[in-house]
Amino acid sequence: MTNLIKVGAIAALATVGVIFGNVTASALEANPPAAPKITISTAQYKGEKNIIKFEGVANDHYRFVLTNGTNKIQLKSPIRQELMQGSELSIEDLVKKYYSSSADSIPYDTPISIDTYWFDKEGNYDNSLRQTVALTVGGNLTKAVKLSQTSATLKNPESLPEAPANPDPATPENPVNPEASTESENVNIATTPVLVESTSVPASPRKEAKPTETLAETGASVYSVIAAAITAITAGGAAIIKRS
Repeated sequence: MTNLIKVGAIAALATVGVIFGNVTASALEANPPAAPKITISTAQYKGEKNIIKFEGVANDHYRFVLTNGTNKIQLKSPIRQELMQGSELSIEDLVKKYYSSSADSIPYDTPISIDTYWFDKEGNYDNSLRQTVALTVGGNLTKAVKLSQTSATLKNPESLPEAPANPDPATPENPVNPEASTESENVNIATTPVLVESTSVPASPRKEAKPTETLAETGASVYSVIAAAITAITAGGAAIIKRS
């Protein structure tokens, strides 16, 4: 009887363990959290810098690992905090500020990648998502859930060509010269249409023209004047004779 009780108790505990085990397993997140966007813009001309930018919501769980060849380096916490502010940062300035001893050893002209991880320190994500990242410097990154990867080839600003000068303002192909326009343009007035708004203008009053006299009429009038003059002279002479 005692043995039966023990067997029953063990079976019950096993059942409870299975139930709670399943509940625990189902509570773990099976999908990784949303990844922020990391952008690397490489220098194009002499004097420019290689730029890195973070886009997203800052979170203390984010970890950034730079890989170049066989080297894997986790970015220091101050760099991580500065990067997550959302501003564009110069990779040259970051190296000079936080890795002053390595300022002259930036991996130019070789591919690099920046992997973004979520440090699952609370153990909220399924074990299949978590990994250990072996780092070249410092201890390994454990409980790391990989979110994204960004790759680029940094360019040495001192080895790039000078930026092109700003072009001069465009010169019109046919500049207008008000003084020479009438001489340089060959315009066919007879065939060139001219659009003119039609406006009625009242005509100026004109004097009526006298009718033109014919040659015959002119001769008759002259003859009449001469005859009248002769008559007047004759009459005047007769009057003088009478008085004398």
